[in-house]
Amino acid sequence: MLFQQSVPGVFNQPYNNTLYNQKNAYRSDMRPPDNTAQDKELINSVSDLNVANDETWKERKDPFSTKGPTSTTLVDFEAIAPPPPSKRFINDNSASQYNTVSSHQYMDVARSSASRFGQTLHESTHVLPSMSYGSMPIHPSYQPGMQSSSSTLPLSNHHTFQQQQPAYSALQQQQHLQAYNPSIMVPPQSPTLASYYFEGSNSWFDQYQDPKRLRSPSAHVDTDYIQMMQHRQQWYSMNAAAANLMVGYGFADAQAMQQWLLQQQQTYQINPQASMNAIYQLPGSNPMLLNGQPYQTLQQQQQAILMQQLYSQQHLISSMAVPSSVPPIEAHYLDNVQRRKHSLKHMGALPRTSQSYSASIPHPSQFAINSQLSVTQMLQAGAIDSSEASRDQLLAYAHTLYANTPYNPTLLELLHLLNSLHPTHLPTLLLLACVYFTQRNYQASLHYNQLILKQDPQYVEAMSNIGTTLRSMGRTSEAEQWWYQAVKLRPGYWDAVENLVGVLCSSQSHDKAKKVVTAVSHAGHDDANATKLIRYKEALNVCDFVEQFFFKSSPDADVKATTIGRLESAIKPPKDLPKHQIPRLQNLFYAKGNLKYAMGDMIGARHEYEKGLEIVFGGRSLLEVVNQVASVIGSSSVAQAYRHGTLVESNALPLILLHPEQASRLLSITFPETGGVLPGLAGTDRNPTSPSSVDTVTTSSIQQAAQTTSTILLTLAKMFQDMMNPSSSTSPTAIATAAADETSTKPTMSILLPLYYLSLSLNPSPSTANNLGIILSNISGAASANAIFIQDKPRQLQNPVTGTSLALQYYSYGLQLDPRHPHLYTNLGSLLKDMGHLNEAVRMYEKAVECNPRFDVALANLGNAIKDMGRVQDSVQWYKRAVEVNANFVDAICGLVNSLGGICDWRGRGSVGDEHGVDAVGRFIPSSGDVKSCSGWIGRVVQIVDKQLQEGVVWGTGVLKWKQENGLHFLENLVDCAVRSISQDANVRANAKKALMKRGVAIMQRSNDKVNEGAWVIRLIERTIRRLQRSWYITTYGATITVDKSVTLPAIMVSPNLVQKYKRPAIPSMLPTPAVPTVLPFHTFTYPLDARQIRLISHRNALRISHSTLTSSWVPSHVYPPPAPPAPRYKIGYVSSDFNNHPLAHLMQSVFGFHDKERFEVFCYATTASDSTPYRLKIEGEAEHFIDVSTWTHQQIVSRLHEDGIHILINLNGYTKGARNEIMAARPCPVQCSFMGFAGTLAGGWCDWIIADPIVCPPEMVSCEQWRYRRAHHRNETVGDFTGDIDPESALDNFVYTEKFIYMPHSYFVNDHKQGFREEEDKQQPMVPPLRDQSDSNVWEVEELKRWKMRREVFPDLPDDVIIFANFNQLYKLEPGTFRLWLRILERVPNSIIWLLRFPPAGEANLKRTAMEWCGPQVAQRVVFTDVAPKHIHIHRGRVADLFLDTPECNAHTTAADILWSGTPILTWPKYMHKMCSRVGASIARATSFGDEMIVQSEQEYEERAVALANSLKYSYDNSNGEMKRVGNGALHDLRKRLFTTREHSRLFDTLRWTRNLEAGYIEAWKRWVTGEEFEDINGNLDHSGCIWVTDPDDTSH
Repeated sequence: MLFQQSVPGVFNQPYNNTLYNQKNAYRSDMRPPDNTAQDKELINSVSDLNVANDETWKERKDPFSTKGPTSTTLVDFEAIAPPPPSKRFINDNSASQYNTVSSHQYMDVARSSASRFGQTLHESTHVLPSMSYGSMPIHPSYQPGMQSSSSTLPLSNHHTFQQQQPAYSALQQQQHLQAYNPSIMVPPQSPTLASYYFEGSNSWFDQYQDPKRLRSPSAHVDTDYIQMMQHRQQWYSMNAAAANLMVGYGFADAQAMQQWLLQQQQTYQINPQASMNAIYQLPGSNPMLLNGQPYQTLQQQQQAILMQQLYSQQHLISSMAVPSSVPPIEAHYLDNVQRRKHSLKHMGALPRTSQSYSASIPHPSQFAINSQLSVTQMLQAGAIDSSEASRDQLLAYAHTLYANTPYNPTLLELLHLLNSLHPTHLPTLLLLACVYFTQRNYQASLHYNQLILKQDPQYVEAMSNIGTTLRSMGRTSEAEQWWYQAVKLRPGYWDAVENLVGVLCSSQSHDKAKKVVTAVSHAGHDDANATKLIRYKEALNVCDFVEQFFFKSSPDADVKATTIGRLESAIKPPKDLPKHQIPRLQNLFYAKGNLKYAMGDMIGARHEYEKGLEIVFGGRSLLEVVNQVASVIGSSSVAQAYRHGTLVESNALPLILLHPEQASRLLSITFPETGGVLPGLAGTDRNPTSPSSVDTVTTSSIQQAAQTTSTILLTLAKMFQDMMNPSSSTSPTAIATAAADETSTKPTMSILLPLYYLSLSLNPSPSTANNLGIILSNISGAASANAIFIQDKPRQLQNPVTGTSLALQYYSYGLQLDPRHPHLYTNLGSLLKDMGHLNEAVRMYEKAVECNPRFDVALANLGNAIKDMGRVQDSVQWYKRAVEVNANFVDAICGLVNSLGGICDWRGRGSVGDEHGVDAVGRFIPSSGDVKSCSGWIGRVVQIVDKQLQEGVVWGTGVLKWKQENGLHFLENLVDCAVRSISQDANVRANAKKALMKRGVAIMQRSNDKVNEGAWVIRLIERTIRRLQRSWYITTYGATITVDKSVTLPAIMVSPNLVQKYKRPAIPSMLPTPAVPTVLPFHTFTYPLDARQIRLISHRNALRISHSTLTSSWVPSHVYPPPAPPAPRYKIGYVSSDFNNHPLAHLMQSVFGFHDKERFEVFCYATTASDSTPYRLKIEGEAEHFIDVSTWTHQQIVSRLHEDGIHILINLNGYTKGARNEIMAARPCPVQCSFMGFAGTLAGGWCDWIIADPIVCPPEMVSCEQWRYRRAHHRNETVGDFTGDIDPESALDNFVYTEKFIYMPHSYFVNDHKQGFREEEDKQQPMVPPLRDQSDSNVWEVEELKRWKMRREVFPDLPDDVIIFANFNQLYKLEPGTFRLWLRILERVPNSIIWLLRFPPAGEANLKRTAMEWCGPQVAQRVVFTDVAPKHIHIHRGRVADLFLDTPECNAHTTAADILWSGTPILTWPKYMHKMCSRVGASIARATSFGDEMIVQSEQEYEERAVALANSLKYSYDNSNGEMKRVGNGALHDLRKRLFTTREHSRLFDTLRWTRNLEAGYIEAWKRWVTGEEFEDINGNLDHSGCIWVTDPDDTSH
C-alpha cells in the first residue's frame, strides 16, 4: 500500500496537554444552606475513586500514526497547529462559598490559577532514499483571482467532612487557644491551579489514518466532479438527455424507462442516491468488495450496476433546471469533462450493453485472499479472458488483494497480465503504480503514473500520486509542483488540495521561500518564522482558490464566498456539492482558520471556524444555533424572538446550565427532526436496505463531520475564552483586536457554555468534561440563580443547580470516561480544596500524579496544598518536580521560591539589582552594584512579574470605541455620565467633558503603550460612582456635615426616577475579567520589586475585584444611596475576618470599646465565626454593635451596611486571608478606608483612605501628592491621569499609593499591650506610675530580677556576659543579605548569640548550614533556636533579649510592639521608601520618643550601631544586701531602662489617645467628602496636601 506520512499541521495538530489556570478568582457571594448527609457521601465517594490500571479514554491515541494511502490517491499531509490555548482562563466570576471543615466558616477563598500550553507532537520522518526521476511539469502560476480575499460523585451542592474524634478536637481547641501568630499579615490560601486540556483526536485527516478505511479500486474516477460540472454547465437539455438514454438502452419512451427503473430498484434494493458512486466507485463505496462481500452472482451485479447508472442518469435529468444564464467555466474544465466522459465509455467503466456473465464462470472474489492463487490457476479456472467485463472483475479482485495483502505475489502478476491485455486501461495502471509505491519501488511507481499521463495529460489522480511518490523520495519541491498542477486543473480534487496545503505548511524550508525571507525580516520575524509565514500565505491562497471554485463559480446565487463582516448571513454549502463531501469542505474552512490564526489574523480565523460550523448546521450562524439551543432548553424570551425571526444578542442570552447526561444529547434535543445528525448532513442516504457500502460511507461522513465539528467548537471556545480575557492569550494584542471587532457576535459565557455542550454531544470526551468543570466551578451563585436548565423533575423536587454542583458532576462524568485522566483528578482536587476539604484535595492531587508523574499542574497543586497544611519543607519537593518538568511554569516557580524562602533555603536564589545574593551551591554573593542584574530563582520571579504586567496592558483594548444601543461609542456615554456627577454648572461640565474625551481618545489611539484601556474604564466608572453618591447626598441633604440629635432626617427612599437619575455606569459586557499576576500582593513584601511593580500587582488585583463585583447580578443598577448625615453620631463600620485569636484582635481588642459613644456608633462585622477565645469575647462585649456575618453573602452584608447607615467603612483585611474586598468594591458607604490588615496599597477605586503615618508611608510616594507636585511645576498630565489622580498604570516609579492618607500623629500602629498583656502581678495595679515620679527605683529593680531569672530559665547554660541578639519574626522575612549582616555582627561581638524561632522548624537546619558555610563553626554555633511560644509567654520572654535585630526587607510589626513593651530595644532600618512593610519598625520605634537611637539609614550604620550597642553593655554584680544582683550599664542598658520605665505614658502604648486621634481623622474625612474638598475636580484645595494630617492636642510641637 502507499504509505501515508502524517505530520502535525494546520488541519490536524491537536490541542495537547494544554494547561490553563485561573488566577485569584475571588469566591462568590452565595450563602450555603445547611450541610446534608449527601456531603459525607460525596467525600466518601471521592475517597473511593480508584485509579484504573489499563483503561484509556478513546481520545487518547496517537493522532500521528502512519498508514499507506489507497490506490486512488497518495496522501502525505503536513500542517500547522491550531490556535494554542492561552495561559489563563478568562472568566473568574465568583463561585459558591462553602463551610470549611473545621469551623464551618463561610469564607472567601482567593483562588488563583495558572496555566501553560504544551504539546507532544510526533512528526514522521522520511527514511526512504531519494531517487531521481524525469522532468517535472512547470509550476502553474496562479491568476489574481486565486489570491486570498482576506467514579461517580453524588449530586450535592454543599459538602463537609465528619467531625474529628473528641480527643483530637479537644487538643485542637487547646492549640487554637494557645497559638501564637506573630505576623499580623496572614497570606491568602495558596493558589489552586485549574488545568485545561484540549485534545486533538478530531484532526481533519483522521479519515486517512484508520488502516481499516481503504479506498475502493475505481475511485480514480472523480464522479462528483463530473456531476458538478454537468450540473453547472447543463451539457444537455432535459429532453436531449432523456432521448439519448431511451435510444441507448432501447426504451420506447420515458415512461417505459421509469417503470423499468422502479422495478429494478425494488428487485435489487439499490440505493438511488449512491448510483453514481456505484458506477464510478468512489473511495470506500464499491458495493462489490466492501468487507469482502460480493454480490451473489455476476449477473445480479451487472444488472444492478446498469440499473444504478440508468437511475442516476434519469435522476440527474429529472432534477435539472435550465438556468436563465450559464455561468462561465474555464475551457480546460469542459475539455476535461468531455474527455473523461468519452474515455470512461471506451475503457469499460460504463457498460455499453446489459449483457451478463454466465453463472458458471467463477467470480474472482470467490477465491480466498490468502489462497495466493497464481495467474495460471486463474486462467485454468476460466476467470480470465480479454473481455472488459472480465477485466473489471479481475481488477476488483486485485484491489481486494491490495487492500488486504499488498505484498501478495499474485497481485503484481495479475496486474501485469491485465495491463498486457488492456495496455490503455488507466485504472489498471493506477493500481500498478500504487502497488509499486507500497513495495517502495518508487521508480516503477512513477513510471506507471507517467504512462497514465501520456494517455490523459490532465489525469489529476496520477498527478497527485506522483506528488506523493516524490515527497516520499525527499523531492518535496517537485512534489509540490505536481500538486499545484492537479489543484489548478481540478480545485475540487480534495486529495491534491490537502497534500498541497500540507506540504506548504510543513516544517521544511524551501529555497523559494528562503529567497524572500529578508523581505519580511524587518517585521520582527526571524528567518524561520518569516519562511513559515510565506508558506502559510501560499497555503491560504490555495484554500481561497478552492473556496472560490465552490462558491463564486456556483450557480446558486444565495451562496457567497464569505470573508470578514458576515454578521448577518451564514454560509450555506453549494447545492450541487454532494453531501458526503461537506466534511471535506468543512476541513478546508478549519484549515483556513488555523492558517489565519497562525498568521495572527484572529478575526479572520474566527470567521473561518464559524463558516466550518455553518455548513454543517444547515446554514445557521453560531448565534442562531445558540438561540435555538436556548429556545429548546426553556427560554421563553429567546423562543419568542426566534419565532418572529429575530435573534437575541449574546449579551442578552440567558446562561444555560446542563447536567452531563443532558449535554451529551443536546444535539438530539436541539435538532430532533434530524435524529441527532448535524442538520447540514441531514438527508444523506441512510437507507438500511441499501448495500452496506453506501450506509458505511454515509455513516463515516457523518462521524467525520461530527468529530471535526466538535474540534472546531472547542477551538472557538478556546478563542472566545481568550477574547474574554486577552491578557491570558499567547497573542494578547491580536486577541484583543478580535475581541473589539464590531462585526462579530461578542463572546460571553452564554455563548461559551453551549459550544462546550455541543462539542460534548458530538464527541463525548473526558477532556471536554474537564474544561466544562473548570468553567462551571467559577459560575457564581447569583448567575446560577438566573440561569435556565432542563426541568427533568417537578420544580419542588428539583435540586438547586449551581456551578459547583455541576462541576462535580462533570468531573465525575469525565472520570467515568477515563478513570486515569490526571487533569480531572487535579481539578477535582482544586475544587475540594476551595471548598475547604484539604486532605481530600491532597488525595486527588496524589492520584493525578500517580496517573502522570510528570504532570506539572498536579505537582504544583500538591505542593500548594501541602504547604497550606503547614508542611512547608515537604512542599518543596513537589514544586521542584513541577519545575523540572516545565522550567517555565510560573506558578511552580513562584511556589518554589516562596517555600524555599520560607525555610531559608537560599541555594540558587540569585539576586536582583544591587542586593546581595546566593549562587546555586549556596555561596554568598556580595552586591555587584549593577542595578540591572537579575539571576537565580528570585531573578526568574522578577522577570515573570515584568512579563505578566506588560501582558496585562492590553486588557480592554477596544472597549471605548464599542458602539452601544444609542449609537454612541461607550466612551461618549461614559464621559457624559461622569461629567454629570461632577457639577451642575454647564461650563464646568463642558470643560470636564473636553478633558475626559481628550484622554479617552488618546487611549483609544494607543498613544501610550503603558495605558491600560480596561483599567482606565474601571477607574472612571468607580470615580463616577463616588461622585454620583455624593451628588445624591448634596441634592437630598445639602452640604450638611452633622445635625443635632434632635433633628431626624429620613433615609433616602429609592424611586424609579432616582434610579434613573443616579444610574450606575455599567461595565460593558464585552470587557472580560482581567488577569492578575501570579505573584500576589502579599508576596511583594519580600520580593525585590520596585514601586511600579508593587503598585501594579495590587492594582491588577483590585481591578479584578471591581470587575467581578460590579458585573454581579446582585449589584443594583443605581449607586447605593448615601446615609443621612450624622445625627450627631458618626456610624463607623469595621469589617474583618480576624476578630478571633489573631494578631489584629490582639492589637485592637480595646479600640472598639474605647470609641467615644457620644460621637460615634461603632459596628463590627465579623466575616468568620467565633472561636470563643477571650479576644473575640472582649470585642463582642465592648463593641456597640457586633454582627456575625460569617454565613452571609456579599449582597447580604452590603445590604446590612446600607440599612445601618454606615458613614465610614474600614477594611481590616486588605489582601490577606479571609478578605472580602467585594463588599468594598460595591461601594455601599461614602467613605471607605484600609487599616492594619495589609501593609501596602490596595490600589483600588474602592479604597479612599489608608490610615497610616508619614514615617511608614511617606507623602512622596502618594499619588495625590505627586500629582500636586507635578501640577505646581507645570508638568502636563499623562494620558491616563484624572484630576488629582495619576494613572496607576503609568511608567512612573516614584509613587506607590493610589489612596489618600489619614496620617496619625505618632504611629499608625495601634496595640493593646497596656490593657491586654500585663503580667499577673501588674494586673492588680494596671496603671503603674512612671519611674521618674517615684522616690526610688524599685520598679526597675523588680524588672531586672525578672529578666535575669527568665534568662536563666530560657538559656540555663548561657554565661551571664553573653549578649543576646534576637529576632522573633517568621523566617520568610529573612533574606541572605540580612542574615550575612547578622553573622558579621556575631563575628565582631564574639561573646554574643542570635536567638531565632523555629518558625517554621525546617528553617533551623538551613540557617545553621548556611552559617557554617559562610562563617565557620565558631559563628554558626552561636545561631540559637527555640520553639514558638504562646502569646503571653512570647511577650514576656522578650525581655530576655538584649537587642532585637529587625529584618529590613519586611519589618517586625506586631512583634516589634511586643518587644518594645518588654523594654527590649530594637534596631530597625526603613530600607525602602515604597515598601510600607519595611518601615513599620521605624514607625513603632519613633512613637517611643527614642527612635533616633533605634533607627538607622543604611546597612553599614545598622552593623555599626548593633556592634556599638552590644559592646556598650557591661554587667557588674552587687551582693550588698545579701542577695546577688546583676547591675547593667552602658548605652544599651540605659536605652532599655528608658523604654521600660516610660512605657506607661508612651504614645506608642496609649490606646485611648490613639483612638481619639483616629476619631479626629474620621471626622475630617467625612467633612472633606461632604464639602467636596477631597475631590480635586470638584472643590479640592490644590495648594495644600491632599492627605489628612491629624495632630495630637497634647503635642507641644504642633
